[in-house]
Amino acid sequence: MNEFENKKIGIVGFGRSGQNVAKILKARGAKVFISENKSMNKEQLKIIADYKLDFEIGHSDQLLSNEIIVISPGVDNKIDIIKKAKLLKIPLFSEIEIASRFLKNKIIAITGTNGKSTTAFLTYQLLKMNGKKAYLGGNISPGKSLSEIVIENPPKDAIITVEISSFQLENISKFSPNIGIITSISDDHLDRYNSFQEYLNTKLKLLKSIKKDGFKILNYDNQFLKNQVEPNTFFVSIKEEIENGGYLKGDKIFLKIFGKELVYDTQYFKLIGVHNRQNLIFALISTFLISDKELKIKPTDLSQLKGMEHRLEFVGEVKNKKIYNNSMCTNPEAFRVSLKSLGKEQIVILGGRNKNFDFESIVGTIKECALSVILIGEVKDLLKEKLIQEGYSKFYLANSLEEAVKISLEIPEGKVVNFSPGFSSFDMFKNFIERGNKFKEIVKKYERSV
Repeated sequence: MNEFENKKIGIVGFGRSGQNVAKILKARGAKVFISENKSMNKEQLKIIADYKLDFEIGHSDQLLSNEIIVISPGVDNKIDIIKKAKLLKIPLFSEIEIASRFLKNKIIAITGTNGKSTTAFLTYQLLKMNGKKAYLGGNISPGKSLSEIVIENPPKDAIITVEISSFQLENISKFSPNIGIITSISDDHLDRYNSFQEYLNTKLKLLKSIKKDGFKILNYDNQFLKNQVEPNTFFVSIKEEIENGGYLKGDKIFLKIFGKELVYDTQYFKLIGVHNRQNLIFALISTFLISDKELKIKPTDLSQLKGMEHRLEFVGEVKNKKIYNNSMCTNPEAFRVSLKSLGKEQIVILGGRNKNFDFESIVGTIKECALSVILIGEVKDLLKEKLIQEGYSKFYLANSLEEAVKISLEIPEGKVVNFSPGFSSFDMFKNFIERGNKFKEIVKKYERSV
């Protein structure tokens, strides 16, 4: 018998995470009720039928008859039905909270405003290079939700690396990874949180959840993280030498952990940008710590590491312009890092849905790094106004992504086209993956026609 058998459990949101947590709970004897606010597609309805799940469209008070409520990552804790559940003191869990209770594996949990996905993917690859069985979880490709990994029944000696958003951290209680990493903290999701402090506190919940004999790895260069000094905490810096963790000096990475010192030459590492060297340091330290403080990885092995789709992904070359897809870029800091990585001969396509950012940072980055910009999405007119106020006139407006690519290739100057939206995708696309795939599809048409 397990703790969820015969329990009435409501799941709010029936996307990827909701579907898979429903499967594992139903398989373990729970009475599952689905509450979805949107109409369901054929795939969702098939799962409902196959698993004999009760469901509703629209969040009604029927949800409140459950003993536990699982909240999918895309569902805001502040919607009315969740507020009612809190008043009734119904336990609220995230998908990772439920899934982790069915896993006996060591877990590396990675969060952060930027860098978490690439760090997770690099860690997953390094673990396999280091001779470990490895699984990758999270809202990333080729990752899976933690519930999907439970369904696959991984061997107990496999190590699971999981990328975790602030949304997933909102409703954890017993989730307890062996290693917790916070790659960065900066403004993001201010459309969901009442303040930056609320967002920061949600991210820091990960540090309180680590196992007693576990480890924390934090960004020393981040003002909100460098003072989080606790036992078994290691730091990462790309700006200065540190004694307890890893740092970048020139082209070399130095690791100083438990009296051991390891050096890796990054000339073998193919990913663009100093931020990716920072991600690599996080991944090397976590692999070392969870592998009984041993790394079998040679510096030359770094050449085998691959980057992620939609993260400064080289798409092709058209009309002597190198074209990059950075659709994952959804906030000002990611935008700044992206533009800094590709030099000053770049034309930038940006825009999307506003998340209540301060535009000053984005406009400043544009003025410093971009030859010209093409504005798209809901935010384009507001961006135009801000650029005019700052005396920047090299901008174009486009009504679609297709038009934006067309304009970028017609501009005579520039050696790079950088698709770094800087905003979320939900005004025009289902998610950043669909947005990035559409961009690549458009570019490939131009490649074939040249």
